[in-house]
Amino acid sequence: MKKAFTLAEVLITIGIIGVVSALTLPSLVQDTQNKELEVRLKTTFNQMNQISQRFYADNGISFTEWASDRGNVLDYAAEFMKYYKGNLKASDYTYQDDISTAPYPMFLLGGQKSDSVLCDDGGFNSEVGGRLFFFNNTPPAGVNGPIICVDINGYQRPNTFGRDIFVFQFTTDNMVIPMGQRHRTNIQPEDEGFNDDQQFFYEGETYCSRAATKPLLNSACAYYALQDMSPKDPDKSYWHDFLLGR
Repeated sequence: MKKAFTLAEVLITIGIIGVVSALTLPSLVQDTQNKELEVRLKTTFNQMNQISQRFYADNGISFTEWASDRGNVLDYAAEFMKYYKGNLKASDYTYQDDISTAPYPMFLLGGQKSDSVLCDDGGFNSEVGGRLFFFNNTPPAGVNGPIICVDINGYQRPNTFGRDIFVFQFTTDNMVIPMGQRHRTNIQPEDEGFNDDQQFFYEGETYCSRAATKPLLNSACAYYALQDMSPKDPDKSYWHDFLLGR
């Protein structure tokens, strides 16, 4: 005669399954969301580089030089957005406005609400793919820039620097690089002429921190995210380890 499970045994088994699910399901959901964001980031980065090359072919000068010559962030923002379908001005927010008037609250990697916005000189523009672009000021002559921030899934959460908000920089030699990636034409913090008020450049794990207290300390995360490399341990994944606190 086969021995059946008792009601107590069945309830204990269900309870164990429930506990295991409660512990693992949020991590699995987060992992899936991060994978989707990783794909969107790579697509955005590739498209921006294509635009940089197309702009040079169309105008005979780099986007950096064009933006520097114009000297107006609104001009270069409008010119850049011409390369995206369905682009619309989403917000006129700049650093002169109260943070509460930004399109939505932004957060830092540690979960803290940001009290400022990087790329806060030229408002926000949307495009048919759902991304939001916001713009830093124009670069001085001969210096890499401009710097553009992108929320790769637009208004959708998490609206967090280093997860779906990333920082990119145009270069004088027709490239777009993620903030945090050293480039041969990039002016360095120790170099003469470096000016945070113009075109900042930062690299290293300090600028991709889960303990960030301001968005600048998450500004270099684009480099690590594109490499899928943890800022704290190059042998670990950015998306599957670092963001999940592993």
